Amino acid sequence: MHREQANQPTVMAEDDRLVEAVLLGNVEAFGGIVRKYENAIFNLMYRATGSREEAADLTQDAFLKAYDRLHTFRAGRKFHPWLYTLSINVARDYLRKQKRQPKTSLRHPETIAETASGDSNAVAEADRAAEIQSLFEVLRNLSLDDREALLLRFREGLKMKEIAEQLGLSVSGAKMRVQRGLHKLQEAWKDTDHARKP
Repeated sequence: MHREQANQPTVMAEDDRLVEAVLLGNVEAFGGIVRKYENAIFNLMYRATGSREEAADLTQDAFLKAYDRLHTFRAGRKFHPWLYTLSINVARDYLRKQKRQPKTSLRHPETIAETASGDSNAVAEADRAAEIQSLFEVLRNLSLDDREALLLRFREGLKMKEIAEQLGLSVSGAKMRVQRGLHKLQEAWKDTDHARKP
């Protein structure tokens, strides 16, 4: 625990130094920020869009926006939540403009069924894929905030403290966000055909 506490000020000091260097005109220092956080921001964008190509474009957009607004970052604060909040706003704006939902990397259930050729295991796979597809549809219809909290918790396996840091929330706020997302997911799932099956 002492090691973790000692590490946090070091990370913050490193981020502050990089930000200060950029603001003083050292453009190359921004490369250090990009290298440090690009994976986290790409993963955020991929969770938001379901497309690696779009995630790559949005990651670049987010860092360009961060560069333009770097002067608004307050030294002494954690940089990652500031960058994350800015990036999730980029994702929200993009989804609003596109007015479409994220893509799924799953094969379409009917495609799986067509290749089953009567194989009971393949048919079971098709049924399972259809159920997963339905759950994915429900999940992607949640708000980006709720969806992101659920994916960080259950897909990425982050602890509540880590989710709180990612989302710039208190731990209790992160718990509430996850619980709210679960409640909305459960309510929406009740309305699907799969939930009504005997």
